[in-house]
Amino acid sequence: MQKQRSQQAIIYAAKSTEDKRGSIPTQLADCRTLAETDGLTVVAEYADEAASAWSGDRGPELAAALDHAERIGAALIVQHSDRLARGDARQARHLIEVYLWSLKAGVALRSVQDDSTFENLVMAVVMGERNTEDSRRKSEAVRAGLARRRKLGKFVGSRCFGLTWQRNEKDEREVVHEPSEAPVVERIAAELLAGVAQIEIARRLNAERIPTARGGRWHQGTLRSILSNPAIAGLIRDGDELIEAQHKAIIPRETWDQIQALREARAQTHRRGRPSSGKHLFRKGFLRCGECGEAMVPRTARNRSGTLYEGYLCLGRRQDPTSCMMPPVLRADVDTAVYRYFEQVGLDVEATREQLTAAVERKRAEVQALCDAAEREAQQAAERLARVKRDYTHGELTAAEWRELRADLAPELDAAQAEAERLRERLRSTEAETAISDVEAELFEQLTRIRAAVAGEVTDAAGVAAVRSALLRLFDGFSLRRDIPDRAHVELIDTRWIEPLVSEKAVAGYDEKLRPVLARKPLEQAENNYAEALLL
Repeated sequence: MQKQRSQQAIIYAAKSTEDKRGSIPTQLADCRTLAETDGLTVVAEYADEAASAWSGDRGPELAAALDHAERIGAALIVQHSDRLARGDARQARHLIEVYLWSLKAGVALRSVQDDSTFENLVMAVVMGERNTEDSRRKSEAVRAGLARRRKLGKFVGSRCFGLTWQRNEKDEREVVHEPSEAPVVERIAAELLAGVAQIEIARRLNAERIPTARGGRWHQGTLRSILSNPAIAGLIRDGDELIEAQHKAIIPRETWDQIQALREARAQTHRRGRPSSGKHLFRKGFLRCGECGEAMVPRTARNRSGTLYEGYLCLGRRQDPTSCMMPPVLRADVDTAVYRYFEQVGLDVEATREQLTAAVERKRAEVQALCDAAEREAQQAAERLARVKRDYTHGELTAAEWRELRADLAPELDAAQAEAERLRERLRSTEAETAISDVEAELFEQLTRIRAAVAGEVTDAAGVAAVRSALLRLFDGFSLRRDIPDRAHVELIDTRWIEPLVSEKAVAGYDEKLRPVLARKPLEQAENNYAEALLL
């Protein structure tokens, strides 16, 4: 046992994971007992929670405990030596490192369960190796256990937005939908497939005061994390393999696959050039020059008379006029022809009709779930205030304590009730606005509006974004060419035509002439309080 410089003691406790069963308080109590038995005065207590000594050097509380003990020459007491270190001296500290530090600092190390560890250098080395091996074995066992759970389709990892845990009738933990979050996931997926940018989706969610899983604000990274998680589609990722999960999906597997394909297509598109302020379907190199291979970049400008010009320019010719002979082309000519082609080969009108009907119920369900959650929070706030008032009435609280608690709880109740009423009013408004009427008329109106938007006759950014999203999912790109051949895919003005490059993922089969047949997709409508988005 090391010699103590004073009769003071610092005690330290730690847990590698969240301390759900009260291990840390038990450790601290054991350390106090040892200090009392040896006549030591405990002057400070430190504890780290969810801080591993196998993959790291515990947490900041251990560093503070070591520093404090060195400054006052106190003994440092732990329940077991592995609370101090469990590493292999590579990725985390080995126990011998702490022991050598204690010799130089003049700090006596004490342990409730293995006090002999600190009698000499050899014992510290041996116990340190044992702690390391014990951690290695536990780590491998945990890794193997998680792998087995994944193979069985059981969810592994931190909670995913839209999903939560509950105990079933067998008292087993299972993954279920979080009622107030799952409809939001459906909405996010629908809006993304509509072509709405992630930053715009985040802005809408924040504007409607819809909270994230932690109650904070929405950001692009938050949305990316949710949409890339296969758990929302009822899948478990096991390496490169996706396994069908035991929990129910929030969105269909097909929808999740479409989201991944769209995100991949956006990532692979060319990113040169500045963004256009116009309604161009083609951006970031998705339309390329068939002469030189460079991007046909969108441009919007006004001439001296104030007339707006929207067109596509060959980037190669713009940088070097002698390198390419492709002249500029009007945006409306290109976009209208491509949309007409999309309607012929890629649009599923019947599925669109069904999606319009489903969108009505989806919007109502989202608002209903948010309203239910707000009403539960208001009820809980009222119960908290009622409990405190009851304790005061029964004499368990003083008048001063009652006033202090009421000052905190009353505003919470007022805010919760106001939020619940706001959402109840929003639900009433939503139910009035989304009554299913004539879907056929609505379908015709939406398709007509998209055609007009693409042609530049009206301003409808949502409609153009929906078509752009469709093109990204069905095609790898388009190429603008000169000299129309006998069988042009999409004819334009004069002597120019567009060649569509069909994505392999979008091919449903081949016709008798071995030409690819596209898997037709619906245009669906998703609405929120502030905007309408036509979805694909």
